[in-house]
Amino acid sequence: MKHIKTLLKFSFAIGIIVYLIRSGRLDFSLITKSFQSGWGWLICAGILFSIDCLSSFRWRWILKTNSQNPLPIKKVIGVTYIGLFFNSFLPGAVTGDLIKLVYAKDLDKSLSKTFLVTSVLIDRIFGLIGLLLVLSISSLIYYNELITLSPKMTNLIHFNLFLGLGAVGFLGTLFFPANLQKVLLDIFTKVPVLGSKIVKTLKEVWVIGSRKDVVAKAILFSAIVQTLNIVAFYILTSPFYSHPIPLQYILTFIPIGFVAVAIPISPAGLGVGHVIFDTLFNMVGIPGGASFFNIYFVIRVCGNLLGIIPYLLSGRKHSLQETEEFA
Repeated sequence: MKHIKTLLKFSFAIGIIVYLIRSGRLDFSLITKSFQSGWGWLICAGILFSIDCLSSFRWRWILKTNSQNPLPIKKVIGVTYIGLFFNSFLPGAVTGDLIKLVYAKDLDKSLSKTFLVTSVLIDRIFGLIGLLLVLSISSLIYYNELITLSPKMTNLIHFNLFLGLGAVGFLGTLFFPANLQKVLLDIFTKVPVLGSKIVKTLKEVWVIGSRKDVVAKAILFSAIVQTLNIVAFYILTSPFYSHPIPLQYILTFIPIGFVAVAIPISPAGLGVGHVIFDTLFNMVGIPGGASFFNIYFVIRVCGNLLGIIPYLLSGRKHSLQETEEFA
């Protein structure tokens, strides 16, 4: 069954790429042009590397809510890059995260599997919330200017604001009072089959949520990191736009593409990201969105190749079978 899913994911991604190429919406020559156009690609690569390191700090803060070990940041960055490496070269981001968890267990043997899984889940959610906050705040600030760009943009801006409210709503669930937590745990305990797992996960979520300082730092950090990611994309691709568009406008629709890419449908967003970005840029009258994402995709994946270094230097090689313990 797993092999069938893998085949379907790759077939889906390749099918989209072939369609975009045949329809003339994906220009691979833009990759070469980006390397020849200046230092934008190198600046983008440097920002992306910084983002991965900064994201490791956020995950370390989350791990520290339930760990007394030092958790050296170099090792946490190494484990992060191992996950990124396998995210790019195995079908779907979930697989890379599971491998990341196996190596994360070496950081502190006392951490339970449930907590480790929850830490990665919450880390991803915090990253997503940071992205949604950037998206909704920019949409709110530049609302009047944005709705004049395209008729379709109005609906997108309203959707952005809705997503922002959803992000704030989720944050509120982290701070439920103890009596409400107990009521919810009692309810989920009665759920057949999955009840006990849900209860264990919620308990770990609320352990993290009890550290309001960690949550606040993580969300602020996430917003900064996601803004840097958008800036990297802009620096890399803006020389090829058919007409100039201010960075502040980019902040209101590029995050939608990154949200879509985060869904583990294909390796590193292959195919899916190309279509989404093509659609988003067409909304503001700029053709070539698929090609823009393609440049970013290549540099992102090349950066993730760095994960082979901590993987080879880790000393202990874990097998893919060990990931089943976290599945």
